[in-house]
Amino acid sequence: MPTPIADIDPQEEIPSFPETYGAKPRALDYLGYAPCPIRQEMQRQLHQHFRRHEAEFGPVEWFSPNGCGGDDPYDLVWQDGTEESLPGLISDGGNSDFFKPEAHRRWIESGILSPIATDALEVRPELAEAGIVDPCGGITIYGAFPSVLLVDHDKLQGRPAPRSWQDILDPIYQGDVTIAGHHGRAPDVLLFNYWKNHGDEGVKALARNVAEFAPPARMAKIAGLGSPQGTAVFVLNGFFAKAVRGPAAEVIWPEEGAWFNPLMLLAKRSRRPASDLALRYLLGPEWAAYIESVGIPFAYRQPGQQPLPGRLSWMGWDFIRSHDLDALRDELLAVFNAAR
Repeated sequence: MPTPIADIDPQEEIPSFPETYGAKPRALDYLGYAPCPIRQEMQRQLHQHFRRHEAEFGPVEWFSPNGCGGDDPYDLVWQDGTEESLPGLISDGGNSDFFKPEAHRRWIESGILSPIATDALEVRPELAEAGIVDPCGGITIYGAFPSVLLVDHDKLQGRPAPRSWQDILDPIYQGDVTIAGHHGRAPDVLLFNYWKNHGDEGVKALARNVAEFAPPARMAKIAGLGSPQGTAVFVLNGFFAKAVRGPAAEVIWPEEGAWFNPLMLLAKRSRRPASDLALRYLLGPEWAAYIESVGIPFAYRQPGQQPLPGRLSWMGWDFIRSHDLDALRDELLAVFNAAR
């Protein structure tokens, strides 16, 4: 029987991994990546879930790196791993290494990463319209990490608020847009989607309008509160958009659809039952309810689920599998920075 959650010591909610203290990589049932704002909560929930079911499944061998950009001994598993050493289940996000052409050939075309059975789940309409179902079957998208617009009406000074991604390119916002990123590295979600929809000229127009790069948490903190810092327009993710409190601030869902980074699952055909313990949780109602509550749409219908404010949009499978994203990123960053 599962251990009741009340019997789990709250002091032991956060997992500890031997690799953090220099241990060698293990054969994993689960390797867990998630966007920075939700990673610790994912670790906490899964740690409790695994402990509740330890009597049935035994200890789950898993790892999830702390923070963002920290040491990760599994960072190159897509490149150096074998079918035996590849984790049974991987959760990933953004522009995954498994999007790389060589990774696609090695893991997906070979059948080592196999389709996940989701027949009992119905894709919610906004994600179905966005085309999240992988035609190759090797990657399952379970959520969307969206980007939206944020405006400070006090700083618009008579200009209309942008309502679309195309509006952001208007010269009336020149030097008055803040985006995430640093040191001239615009985020992939903007570079790739602007180039896909507006070509090089769209990337250049965006660059001319960007005044600064800032962490999304800072954008949410200063927008609409009368601060001398910041710009009239910001682009930030849905997680931090939930934290906006400024009376003169407005979060705007772009008319073309909120561009999103996918949250995804990759399952090995030869995985152990412990891998499916993680899989069922990440496709289940508790995790779905949590990510929905923090501005991240879950990919499948759930009871009581509210409609989204608008459409969702992303690069799409054809775009991903017809481009070398690493090379394209370098090209577009050069275009972007030359135009600033």
